[in-house]
Amino acid sequence: MKNNFDLVRVALALIVVLVHLATLTNLPEFGIFMDYLSSDFAVKGFFAVSGYLVMQSYVNSKTLCNFAEKRIRRIYPAYLATIFLCLGIGIYATRLSTASFLTSPETLKYLLLNVAFLNFAYPNLPGVFENHYLSAMDGALWTIKIEVCLYFCIPLIFYMFKKFGNYRVAVLTSFFSVLWILIFKYFLGGRVFEEVARQFPGQLSYFILGCLLFIERPEPKNLARIVILSSLLFVLFRHQILRLVIEPVFYSCLVIFLATQSKKSINFGKFGDLSYGTYLLHFPIIQLFIHLGLYKSNAWFGLIITIATILIFAMISWRFIERPTLKRSSHYIQVNI
Repeated sequence: MKNNFDLVRVALALIVVLVHLATLTNLPEFGIFMDYLSSDFAVKGFFAVSGYLVMQSYVNSKTLCNFAEKRIRRIYPAYLATIFLCLGIGIYATRLSTASFLTSPETLKYLLLNVAFLNFAYPNLPGVFENHYLSAMDGALWTIKIEVCLYFCIPLIFYMFKKFGNYRVAVLTSFFSVLWILIFKYFLGGRVFEEVARQFPGQLSYFILGCLLFIERPEPKNLARIVILSSLLFVLFRHQILRLVIEPVFYSCLVIFLATQSKKSINFGKFGDLSYGTYLLHFPIIQLFIHLGLYKSNAWFGLIITIATILIFAMISWRFIERPTLKRSSHYIQVNI
């Protein structure tokens, strides 16, 4: 099997970066990113890839504790570092004095809730980015708590696959996930319920289809047929409810196909996993650059500086935070030995 998961994940992360750059700056120069790229596809593609790779990690783990330890080592150190980077940016950018900022109950609340993966409950720091389109320090962190919830599901998914059959469980679980979105987004509606709809288990269908594709390992020709058929149905059927059913199959199969069935395997993993750091760090970096006025004189120069800075910080995160905390048996450690 060819393995381009590292390259696919970096590509998905950069899609999110470009869409958020266009959204946060609201500059017409970056409107092209909104027209031709979809952060929704990228995030859901991440969940499908995660399902595939995390199920692989579970199958290859000796014990449940070993699996949990690997997940904690991979997710939490860089996540925690990102929270404290946001705090540092907040100290610099706040309109409050440093003493007032650090002693503010809002700052403490931000730290406590974000460290516990509850970014959605308190995404802002006091006096920071108040005049921006969004004042959140890191609006990308909402997916991390969902990712953690999905990790908890892995042992149950694996057990259910064995007991009741892979396809039956995947179909029923996807139905439940789609039903969740249908109820909260379309039947109840409104901003609050739409937010609930995209939370766990609303993203479960993409994750479990990734799990299924790892367990079943369909023939390349069959996977290609599914991608082509689901893409045609996705284009032909514009009805939102029908797309709720088609989209998880299309997105999941497409990203797994790109990662496993390309003509050439590109060993992007030799650079480490830059996708996680890119995803975590891009939002506060863009917010800081907006605060500094980087995009006012030349938007495209600002774009180049932004991408370069994000990748440099992602490399630093990988080299000094993520890689040292991984087990020596990790794929990325082995690639870089």
